[in-house]
Amino acid sequence: MASYIKVTTTSNNSDWSVERNVYQDAKNKVSEIHEKEILEFSQTIQSAVVVTDFTEPLSHETEYPISTLNADEILIKNKAIGLNPVDWKCKKFKFGMYHFPWINGRESSGYVVKQHGEEKDLIDERVIVASTSYRDNRTSTFQEYTVMNKRLVWKLPSHITFEDGATIGVGLVTAGVVLLKSFQLDFTKRYRGESLLIWGGSTVVGMYLTQLAKILGLTVISIASKKNRDYLINEIGADIVIDRNNDLDTILKKIYADKRSIAFGVDCFSKETSLSVIDILGDKKNRIAKPAQFVGIVSHPKTSNQPNVIIKEIAIKQFHEDLDFGESFVKATSKFLETGLVKPIRTKVFEGDLGTVSKALDVLQKQGASGSKYVVSLKN
Repeated sequence: MASYIKVTTTSNNSDWSVERNVYQDAKNKVSEIHEKEILEFSQTIQSAVVVTDFTEPLSHETEYPISTLNADEILIKNKAIGLNPVDWKCKKFKFGMYHFPWINGRESSGYVVKQHGEEKDLIDERVIVASTSYRDNRTSTFQEYTVMNKRLVWKLPSHITFEDGATIGVGLVTAGVVLLKSFQLDFTKRYRGESLLIWGGSTVVGMYLTQLAKILGLTVISIASKKNRDYLINEIGADIVIDRNNDLDTILKKIYADKRSIAFGVDCFSKETSLSVIDILGDKKNRIAKPAQFVGIVSHPKTSNQPNVIIKEIAIKQFHEDLDFGESFVKATSKFLETGLVKPIRTKVFEGDLGTVSKALDVLQKQGASGSKYVVSLKN
């Protein structure tokens, strides 16, 4: 539990003071009281799910230090945490961890309990977290409290739960970096008549790509599991869904049945399907007048075997390294979330404490996720 110090505050509009104990959940604002109550966060240790070695089981530690804040940073108490396949793959296949102990976790939602210095304007605010600073464990989310730059968090709309908010994070950021940075598209413009092909349309990135692409006016062709077809069309907004179990010739025929042009292609699945997307984009049936552009999320070929397909780089770290871009993306997509143009994807929720993360990751590894996001809802 977070510790809150008993405070006495005095209203500016009256000559009397009110003293009360502030032990309530930080999300419950007491708007009917005229006195301003200042929450003073004093906790120094927390719970965390820690990797102590590649070969050791995850450790649920209860006295892990809470990180200190630098300028413009806020401390967030996590209420729900999103899980990604990379969270178990990096340990199993021994990559992406640069020291021990190490904390994984790339997205969450919660509320702000502390700001750097004397600032208090964001205290109590419900927020969405996307951690792209992979080497900075302070920003990881498999812990009770996460540090983020205040410019890089979304305010969680009132109609979105913590659990749904935890699905957004890095999936939305990755989709945004692909469209706005790799493909150099612009939210102020519309690209009607052009199409985006997504292999892995029922992955988290694929579903947020679909939603942002529709805002941009693109036609979205999604290659995904047949079982997710209705959801991807009716809820996420895909125009066409093609069964990924079809052979490549069948997929090609379905894609180009209407003599369409495909300007952009993204693979969210594998090395093999990346090559398939490049072949589809480079097929002579593609009626596009200029070279098509490709991005691989999971595997990124260095060169294209198709002369009329350009392979574009993706650098998700631009979200936090280019603060102006990150902040502008947060502002734009905040409006989309508030109005429902972008909505959270389906969830599979595991309830419990931070120790539940390890159990949920085991299920994710064994069963995988298709058309949904694994989320741990913290009940402490």
